[in-house]
Amino acid sequence: MRVVTFSNLFPSSVMLTHGLFVRERMARVAAAGGFDWTVVAPVPRVAWPLRRGVYRQWAAVPEREVVDGVTVHHPRFAHWPGLSQRRQADRVANGARAVVAELCAGGDVVLDAHYLWPDGVAAATLANELGVPFTLTARGSDVNVLAQDPAIAARIAAVAGDAHRCMAVSDALGERFAAVAGLPRERVVTVRNGVDLERFRPGDPIAARRELSLPENGKLVLGVGRLVPGKRFDLAAAAVARLDGVTLALVGDGPERARIEQAGGGGVVFLGSRPPAQVAVAYRAADAFVLPSEREGWPNVVTEALACGLPVVATRVGGIPQILGDDVPSARGALVEVGDVDGLTDALRAVLAAGHQPQQVRAFAERYGWQQPVEQLVATFRAAVARGGPQTA
Repeated sequence: MRVVTFSNLFPSSVMLTHGLFVRERMARVAAAGGFDWTVVAPVPRVAWPLRRGVYRQWAAVPEREVVDGVTVHHPRFAHWPGLSQRRQADRVANGARAVVAELCAGGDVVLDAHYLWPDGVAAATLANELGVPFTLTARGSDVNVLAQDPAIAARIAAVAGDAHRCMAVSDALGERFAAVAGLPRERVVTVRNGVDLERFRPGDPIAARRELSLPENGKLVLGVGRLVPGKRFDLAAAAVARLDGVTLALVGDGPERARIEQAGGGGVVFLGSRPPAQVAVAYRAADAFVLPSEREGWPNVVTEALACGLPVVATRVGGIPQILGDDVPSARGALVEVGDVDGLTDALRAVLAAGHQPQQVRAFAERYGWQQPVEQLVATFRAAVARGGPQTA
């Protein structure tokens, strides 16, 4: 049987870390299930006068390539930045129709869509046309942000009931997905992400700091993610600036760098975007991890940090409370409210004072390995193919 993953969130030879979490998940599922796995990752086609920034990168992505052993198709769809959000799913479907029809010919295939808008709705449109089963996975801002638009929410609701399985990466996201789609809560299944327990593990912090040219003395707090407003790393910088002898290191790039640097008063080290192997080194270099986001789905960086033995100080949003648990001991981290710089400062101070206990934190993180979600997904795809075309709620 064949699984066709449909999502713009997938790495390419041009954008190596874009959608890495989808590849990490589905490569394991395909291997465990023995599936013939192919990817359709649509790419926006923007008129050249508007082709700035990330759209220049998109334009350089080949129409077909092999990425880490899997064939990835990049069909183009017409896109006008800032003007076509409500029409985007139809344009994505139009651009991908021919390649999806070719890949789904012959039966025994399931269309596996990640990110509900526009990808999920576009995939559902094509699956219904072709009479093949499909699954939908909500990942975060698709339902938390984009689905606040009533027209987009209505389009998601119109196709969700036909899916063989609706999934979300956290319980909180599943509740939101069900509400947007007008489905009973039990129709949306939580399938969490896993963490690579081999790559992400405790190690020698001094050696890690030397490898990344980080300060060898003093406490080090790490943040990993895009430097964008919603991540609120400016609050992390402001909190760390209040703590004596503490440095904030950030892995990631984005438009908020100058604001974060100003908030940190010289106490921030910017490491830029790094491949996963070097991100693992950064975790091993730190004493604590911080994620003060305004919203999240199931942030992989939290389970990666825990697997490396780091206590996590993060906001009480999305799947983060589900990961850390209700009663979080200071050796494992702390939960704080969104936008509360005083609470964030106090939590970091307490966690750093509690002392670094990497083996204890690592033991807790081992529950988040890949085996359970991979088994869940293999069973889901086999059942979808056995049952046949789109389902009715």
